[in-house]
Amino acid sequence: MSPRIAYWTSSFESHMEAVASEVALLRRHFRPSVSWGLSHHHWAMLSPRCGYCLHPKLHVLFRIATRVLQPLFEINHVFGSLGDWFYIQGSCRRPTVVTTAAQAPPVDKGLLDQVDRFVVEHPAGRAELQNLGIDANRIRLIFPPVDLQRFAPRKAADEDTFVVLFASSPDDATWLESRGIAALLDAAALCPDMTFRLLWRPWGNSRPLVERWIAQRGLRNVDVVVGRVEDMSIEYLRSHVTIAPFVERNHCKPAPNSLLESLACGRPVLCSPIVGIAEIVEREHCGVVSEPTGEAIAEGLRRLRGDWSDYSLAARQVAEKNFEEARFLSSYRAIYRELLAT
Repeated sequence: MSPRIAYWTSSFESHMEAVASEVALLRRHFRPSVSWGLSHHHWAMLSPRCGYCLHPKLHVLFRIATRVLQPLFEINHVFGSLGDWFYIQGSCRRPTVVTTAAQAPPVDKGLLDQVDRFVVEHPAGRAELQNLGIDANRIRLIFPPVDLQRFAPRKAADEDTFVVLFASSPDDATWLESRGIAALLDAAALCPDMTFRLLWRPWGNSRPLVERWIAQRGLRNVDVVVGRVEDMSIEYLRSHVTIAPFVERNHCKPAPNSLLESLACGRPVLCSPIVGIAEIVEREHCGVVSEPTGEAIAEGLRRLRGDWSDYSLAARQVAEKNFEEARFLSSYRAIYRELLAT
């Protein structure tokens, strides 16, 4: 019988947010389960399919409701970061798993000691948690999943225009620097023969500032595409490279789904050294690891264009080797069984 899991998250747009997509896959596999949390995007959402959330201003009501409902579930699973003190504190009344899908300053060590298992989504994450005093026996590495049937290299890349895709838009304008947007635009200025497509979610306050930066630089080769993309595979297939030039770790996903899905589509990636999968990108020759400056990014993109076919082949091979959905699900099944057996 499948364990009953309560997933604590702040992401509920499964077709647009990586964390929500991971939770949705787990919920489909482990039934009955629920996802609930706080979200700035909704005052209230009560959807058996998408999940249940309240606005953070209603956090007291959320706390009361989850305390009443927790006995219905065997395991609590927090999908977020080590800084999600509100979720971690509220979930520790049952065996608890925390997946560090994003990076943020950790909560108090005493609260982390109450967590039974931690999951990291990139290789260096193990050492990062151990440096916080978390025992290695409580840490597991599970890469995010990719649907390798949906995301596949079915279409050859356009040979006329080299297209660079960015699909990690931040909600808050103060996060633009940490995502490396300024450096990305500097690279666009140095590569006028390339087209840069920036996919932007239709919420938050970051888009006006990005558009102002583009106008100030006089860039004609940068498009900001705003909206809900129903089929991201089309976006990868119309591009050559997907980029994540992150400058800081806070508010960034260490293993961005846009990079993983791009690899599955046979589209190599360019990322900065702080991105969690940078060592895989460099070792497997499925992309370029570049410092987050305009000059370095431009040089990295030229390298990718010059040897694109080889990078493309390696990209798909890396995805098949590491990001298959069945491996993701079986790994979590093993953790849940460990907790219920104790």
